[in-house]
Amino acid sequence: MEKKLSYLEKLKNPKWQKKRLEIMKRDKFKCKLCGDDETTLNVHHLEYSGNPWDIDNSKLITLCEHCHNEVEYFKKEFSNFNIHDLNIYKTSKSSDLSSLIFISYKNVFAFRIYNKDGYSELGYILSHKIIVDIKSLMNKSLKYKGDI
Repeated sequence: MEKKLSYLEKLKNPKWQKKRLEIMKRDKFKCKLCGDDETTLNVHHLEYSGNPWDIDNSKLITLCEHCHNEVEYFKKEFSNFNIHDLNIYKTSKSSDLSSLIFISYKNVFAFRIYNKDGYSELGYILSHKIIVDIKSLMNKSLKYKGDI
């Protein structure tokens, strides 16, 4: 009888490694949510079934580790989560190699700061009222940006 492999063991399988590389090549080695090509990349399953390498390529997407963390977080928080409703904007890394990420999903707005090791150090989730105020401020800011 063949030993049943754990999910982590399956991710080390050469079949998965080949599939993973194929998906990253297809996505031009960039995160499909924020466009980052410097942070460690993961291949995310939009759906699970059987072995990770058996899934159709259309159900796989390249995400940087920060966006992958956010997708997993929002997936747990929202029972009807849809990755296509998730918007992520990431600043380029600063001198200390940390990143600031802004996230919006439906009526939720959040931001997180990731340290140079890729761990979230600080994060806030804001209410719909605050989102409306922030959007208003951003629109005003963009309107007058040319005057600076």
